[in-house]
Amino acid sequence: MFSSIAERARARIGSFRRSEAGNATIEAVFWVPFFFFFLLAAGQLAFVFYGQSAAQDLAQQATRAYSVGELTTEAEVASYVKNRLNFATEEVEVSSTVTDGMITTVVGVPAGEFGGPLRVFTALVNMKIYVTAQQVKEL
Repeated sequence: MFSSIAERARARIGSFRRSEAGNATIEAVFWVPFFFFFLLAAGQLAFVFYGQSAAQDLAQQATRAYSVGELTTEAEVASYVKNRLNFATEEVEVSSTVTDGMITTVVGVPAGEFGGPLRVFTALVNMKIYVTAQQVKEL
């Protein structure tokens, strides 16, 4: 009786070792974390590009407002941009200059501000993204 139980157990263990069922599960355990990390990284880069686009749009709006006289000083341009970049900290740099009738506005925002909650790329924390907008001052 005991020998038949041992033989059946040995046969089951042997067939289990030879079986290739479940190999895909093991491979998935190895690869899924890499794909998940890749998706998080792509999401963070999407946030950064969105933030750059938002900063560019604000720089263009502020430059246009300064050009037509809605904003009258460089300080008002800086305040306009900083107040509308409500997701960014106080580290936003805004400079606006008028040279030969050409208004140039430069906005610098830390890239880490755009990263969202993901924080996959820690190198983005120390980088700054600068955008520039130019327009001829209207009379």
